[in-house]
Amino acid sequence: MAIIKHAARQTLGQLIGANNPPVEVPDDSQRQYAWGKREVDTYWDDIQKFMRARRTGTKASSEYFIGPIVTITDDKITSRSLLDGQQRLTTSTILIAAIRDTLGTMASTEARVMANNIQRDYIARKDGRHSQPQYFLTLSLFDRDFFKDFIQDWNEATGKVAQTELPSRPSHKLVQDAYSLFEGHIASALAPLISDDERIDWLEELRDCLVKGLVFVEVQTPTSSDANEVFETINSRGKDLSTVDLVRNFLMEKSRGDDEKARVNSAWRSLLDGFERREDIEKFLRHFWVAGHGDVRSHSLYTTIRRELTERFDKELPRYEVRTFAAELQNASGRYIELITSGTGLEALDSLLDEFKSLGADAAYPLLLAVSRKYDYSELVRITQALISYYVRWTVVGRRESTLLEEKLFDLAKQVSSGLSLSDALQQIINWTPDDAAFQADFEQAPIPRSTQARYLLTAIERHLRQRDGVDDVVVAGASTVHVEHIYPQAPEADYRLGDHGAWVNRLGNQTLLHGRKNRIASNKAYPEKVEAYASSSFLITQGTGINRLWDADQDAWRTQGIEERQIDLAKIAIEVWPIGARDSGDVVA
Repeated sequence: MAIIKHAARQTLGQLIGANNPPVEVPDDSQRQYAWGKREVDTYWDDIQKFMRARRTGTKASSEYFIGPIVTITDDKITSRSLLDGQQRLTTSTILIAAIRDTLGTMASTEARVMANNIQRDYIARKDGRHSQPQYFLTLSLFDRDFFKDFIQDWNEATGKVAQTELPSRPSHKLVQDAYSLFEGHIASALAPLISDDERIDWLEELRDCLVKGLVFVEVQTPTSSDANEVFETINSRGKDLSTVDLVRNFLMEKSRGDDEKARVNSAWRSLLDGFERREDIEKFLRHFWVAGHGDVRSHSLYTTIRRELTERFDKELPRYEVRTFAAELQNASGRYIELITSGTGLEALDSLLDEFKSLGADAAYPLLLAVSRKYDYSELVRITQALISYYVRWTVVGRRESTLLEEKLFDLAKQVSSGLSLSDALQQIINWTPDDAAFQADFEQAPIPRSTQARYLLTAIERHLRQRDGVDDVVVAGASTVHVEHIYPQAPEADYRLGDHGAWVNRLGNQTLLHGRKNRIASNKAYPEKVEAYASSSFLITQGTGINRLWDADQDAWRTQGIEERQIDLAKIAIEVWPIGARDSGDVVA
């Protein structure tokens, strides 16, 4: 059970005020700044509601409880290490800085004095002109320097911050975005006010709501282990839960000495710098664990990791150290980034990985990660080809249960990590893949409502046709200019609308490819008005697969039998495009 030294009510001004011990986010815990527009706007809306309620003067509306925070404090409480509450305190400091800067731009001397006081009382203070500032909130190493430069290092003479530090992580951009949102909200609120006095009064009221009205409960603990336990308990019940944060805190707790902690920080720095979005780090962490241990659901990932690693870390012989796990995690993250960004440097494999992205085939990444740990990238080509055919035949066209595919691939990843050979893994994928007869029957009836998947399938068939006929494929390469065209329109004119419109509009036999300008011209037109765009198209799939069968000139109406006929023709080609197992020719669909 966690030891709690003290739990006390604290206003924001008491937590980050000049007369209280500074709050510092330790380098061995907590995440980087993570609030986006939704959270920042919600915070602003809550503050505005509180301001309006506070004006009534009732005791019930004098304070606004914003939640608990967890700190590690020394015996004399001369310093406070913040384990939980960083997002709220950081966002509050950003808003206070936006108030300061708004006052700092006003011509009024009173406004400038207020701005200086806000800086000194709630953000940072200096004992002398040339002394180093004391920051009332210091973030962890991932955001510390940028936050100081962009928010905290304010020049009283110029009324500005330096802003010389360039954002280098997604969290830095979120800090910028939060500040811009607050700046815009404040400007909108001040716009109806006529005089500077009214504006200053409003800004003063907003400041007081924040520093005097926002109330926290600070839970003080004596050690990081106690703080972690409190932190996990609080976060297991709320939105702030982050598996990445909890795993890092756990590794820090289990580290034996500063060198192991430094190794964990090095691994986490690679994660934060290597991935563009926090969601990608969460996905990687799960896929990394699945690759070695089999399926685990996202909601139980942390408890599973903690339980299994605790057992391994605490075992005397053979010793498995935190530094070893951190190194494995860091090495795997580099390979994972190359896989999801098609950046392996091997053209044949990267083209196949582009297909994975087009299909959204995330379930295959743990297996590829497991294989890439033991084999060179050149040996991934055949198994990647087989995976694409399996995914297309089973899920995209066959519309079979995707969770079953995921379970099989996750278990196969674990088997590969445990020693299964690549040839045996390939054979398992072949055994799972629907045969040609089943695939052709599925393809003949398949609706493909997702435009990304329809575009992939049609482009793959187009590339196959061009390779078969020896036609230059340059026209397919400009993928950003290529669009999926519904031959029978998605929004047809009333006179031409089929009675069972929904049953036919997304059938693959009703979809083809056109370049952007032709697509805009042909969109939602009856067939006679599409003929020229189709006839002059550079795509073989649009020119020569019987599009004219879809229009009955005598009846002046769309012909559903033609959609079926065209899809049957495409199904015959699809068997060659997505063969069972590896592609004998080594052809890659872009």
